[in-house]
Amino acid sequence: MAGRRRLMKKGILAVVWICLVIFCCGCGGKAGENLKDYKIYRVEGEDPAGLTRFLIDLAKEEAGARLKNTADSQAAGINLLLSEASANEYGYTITGMMPKGFAVCRQENRILLLSPTEEGIRRACRYFLGSLVAEDGSLLLGPGERYTDTGRELREAVYIGDTAIGEYVIEYGGKEALPVCEELQSYIWRTSGELLSVEAAGEQKNAAIRLEVDGDGGKGIVIEDGQVTITGTVSGLFREMYLFLNLYLGWMDAGKPDAHISSVSRKIYVPSNVAPRESWIEEREAIVTLWNVEFTRGVYKNEAVSLKNNILDYTGDQLYEYVKMLHFCGFTGIQATDMCSAWAGADSYQAVHEKLRMLADAAHSLDMKFTLWVWGAKFSGFSWTDPTVSYAAGESGRACDNPQTYATFEKYYSIYAELADCCDRVIGHYYDPGELESADDIAFFARMLRDKFLAVNPGIDFGVSCWVDKYDKKKFVNALGSDITLYEGTFEDVQEYADFRQEIVSLGTRLGTWAWNTCEMEIDQMAQMNFNMDIIREKYQIARKSDEICKPSYWSEMDSYHVLNAFSLYCAGQLLIDPDTDAEKLYRQLSEAAVGREYAEAFTQMLMLIQDARSGNTWSRYWWNSDDYILKSEAYPAQSILERCNRFIPVLQEMIDAGIESGGFPFPIPLKEVLQMMLPHLEQIRAYAQF
Repeated sequence: MAGRRRLMKKGILAVVWICLVIFCCGCGGKAGENLKDYKIYRVEGEDPAGLTRFLIDLAKEEAGARLKNTADSQAAGINLLLSEASANEYGYTITGMMPKGFAVCRQENRILLLSPTEEGIRRACRYFLGSLVAEDGSLLLGPGERYTDTGRELREAVYIGDTAIGEYVIEYGGKEALPVCEELQSYIWRTSGELLSVEAAGEQKNAAIRLEVDGDGGKGIVIEDGQVTITGTVSGLFREMYLFLNLYLGWMDAGKPDAHISSVSRKIYVPSNVAPRESWIEEREAIVTLWNVEFTRGVYKNEAVSLKNNILDYTGDQLYEYVKMLHFCGFTGIQATDMCSAWAGADSYQAVHEKLRMLADAAHSLDMKFTLWVWGAKFSGFSWTDPTVSYAAGESGRACDNPQTYATFEKYYSIYAELADCCDRVIGHYYDPGELESADDIAFFARMLRDKFLAVNPGIDFGVSCWVDKYDKKKFVNALGSDITLYEGTFEDVQEYADFRQEIVSLGTRLGTWAWNTCEMEIDQMAQMNFNMDIIREKYQIARKSDEICKPSYWSEMDSYHVLNAFSLYCAGQLLIDPDTDAEKLYRQLSEAAVGREYAEAFTQMLMLIQDARSGNTWSRYWWNSDDYILKSEAYPAQSILERCNRFIPVLQEMIDAGIESGGFPFPIPLKEVLQMMLPHLEQIRAYAQF
């Protein structure tokens, strides 16, 4: 094993090195430069004998050295120190160290391993022998140098599938991959405290993370039954490895100087199977709406709504984890809404744009796309007041001929275009809300919007939302050309899809789908948690019947209740990949990932309860304006709902009290807080059933 766990200094780019170079006289000899020169002098802790034996055994295993004890204070000595007083004796401190943090310091012929806990000391021993001692036994830590591991990123455990990451080895298929393996080894050490062996690929191991260079780029990240393979070009392999860290090991911005773990979970669970597969819809995005969840339409402030569900209040780390959560759900990108109602909720458009840039940066670092959706003809209202705004027509009867109206659109489109550099796609939304009455005016101003974005980002995909098919789309093409995307809504019958898509074929544009109210009810109208697996499946099965005419390459699903909509979003993301996925399989995957296996069945029953009580299993039962709307129906199963609430609310409270963690679902806030927000919805359902 000697040498296999070595971390090359040049590979440790993200750890904290503090070098204190001390030049002293009369020390020209080589004594103290090799591990064989040292003996164990001082060991503290509740079990010093156990720590001593641990160090002796580890030195023999890792470095082939036979360490012995000494009582000679002048001898080259290794000291394992756990108290602040002892650290102070040598000019150091352990105050402020995390429990598993440590420092390895060298003072001439004295090695000091410092930590506030025995577990931290054991980590220090592993790192010292595995990383700071060369294969020939020479020390890689010079006199006056110190290595510090704060332990801040360290998690309680890391699993790939059901296997602890400590059972893995890192393999390189070709020497070009070796530096990437060494840096991955460093990140895993900082995440789990496990210093994995780095070995040349040979016989297949039971648990291995293999990195290899592929001239064509390979398949990126593939995990099959717990076996991890990361491939990339010579220049791209580092990027793929960083993506693995960001997506699956809890990191944010791996490979950058400010890299750190943003995951809120104490344990990290890497999926046992991750592989590219054919999808029904190639590009899938969640529509992250940015109105303030407690400020209903800028009119009513709902004091009962938790701000833990408000995206605009999230930190950069939380936004990063939120995007990661959407990736886990199955989405390939995110769509974010930019409009004056969001600006009013945040007091300025600049504050909203700051959060939008965070979302875009997170998406791009996770190999996802970022779409900006804007209100194309609504720049006031919803508590956003601008007395200069005009939508009025000029003397010609067209709004674009009114100088004040033209100036309004010029002003607000310039605000939107401040984000052009970070967008992959832009969608102009002109109806409900919208203040333009004619397709000619919409086409004119849509061209103004597009040109502003293209001036900054020539490769951007521009489109117009036609979710309510009210306007003459030929006029959009006449003004913009056919190199645009037109977005259908989700319709209630096959013929509506067929008619829209047939027109898209005749116009020669791209087709996208912009779904609204499928995953949940629009939260700027009611603070209501929905779970809509059956509704989502029904909508997708209707839509796909018209795929032979024209199939959308892009589909977006509404996300306005954010964390409490995550469970519907998971169903949407997975069904956009395969709309025939078995419902039982979906429930099992979702619930185990969300709350772990122990409570998975109970959690499934809670989701089904929310669906039965608030959505039903068909669109006509779900839609509030329908005669069959479930909450107005005499067929509402009140007695059954009440009985199920009384059975599962105590279980939900038990989960909260136990402080359980997710089984791999990367929530941006602790699972306990998600469940606490979910609880009043079940209580409200129970109260309605009693009523």
